[in-house]
Parts: sequence; C-alpha cells; structure tokens
Amino acid sequence: MSGCKFGIRNLRTIITATHGADRANRLFDEIQTLILRTIFAVQRVIIHDKHCLELYGYDVMIDDQLHPWLIETNASPSLTAETPADYHLKFNMLDDMFNVIDMEKRRQGDEKRIGGFDLIWSNGPVGPVKGYHATVPLQNCYLGCANEEEIPIAQMRLPPRLQGHDSSERLLT
Repeated sequence: MSGCKFGIRNLRTIITATHGADRANRLFDEIQTLILRTIFAVQRVIIHDKHCLELYGYDVMIDDQLHPWLIETNASPSLTAETPADYHLKFNMLDDMFNVIDMEKRRQGDEKRIGGFDLIWSNGPVGPVKGYHATVPLQNCYLGCANEEEIPIAQMRLPPRLQGHDSSERLLT
C-alpha cells in the first residue's frame, strides 16, 4: 500500500486469500463490467478516430460485501509519479499501452492479452461468457493477474526526484 493507492495485483491476492478464488473472480468480473458500462454509456460522444487514443482512469471503491462502486472516471488521469512504486505502476501501464497501440507492427492483431491489458470487447464480449443477473455478460477477467511483460522496478532508472526515495513514503504534492 502506498498512501491511499493499493496495487490491483496485491488486492486480488488478498481477496483471493481471504474470500476464495471464486469470490475474487466474481468481484473483478464486476469491476470489469462496471468499466464496460461506463464506456457504453458514453460511446456516442467518444471520438472514434483510428488516429486517436484516449486513456481513462477508474477510481473504484469496494465495500465490506465485496461490491464495487464507481467513484469517478478520469478522462485525463494523472501520470505524475509520487513514489517509486507509483512510477513503476505508471511506467509499466504506459509501456503496455504503447504495446497495445503497436506502432512498430510487432503484433499479429488477434491477441487477447498484451501485458496488463485485456481485450474484453470486440463487437461483443471476448472470451467465455458467464451469466450475471441474466442480462449482463461477464468475461474471464484478468484484472490484477500477473503481467508477463512487466519491467521490474530494479531495472528502471527512476527520475532524479525519486531516486533514494523510500517507496512507502508519500509526497504531499
């Protein structure tokens, strides 16, 4: 934990350890569905241009019954790193995002998962569909699972202002 931020992989591990794999899978499926619903709600006002990219950030609160609640969606999430752990998270997220964009044309185009990103919708749900309240399709959700393309923090060159910084410390900027 770093301030009020909690790594999603650590969260999934804790939920799995305390409530079981089935409950953790259901929670992360619900978070994924919540994200899809927000995109569906605004899909007509999102710019549809193959030359554009938009990154969204989602703030989700989980209550004591393991029900996810959307706090807000950020159309321009902060990419400023306050700690080495925050830098590591955002650096890998941006690295994965550029791998999804695939400007170097290294991908086949049929990938279902690239780093920390999953293809969850392609003219319909991607992957096995499970029933949820009979109307909302759920996917196999990999939110919080291992990212095989993650760059370890030990291999990163931190910006000067974060070098020698304790990753448990939180700057008040």
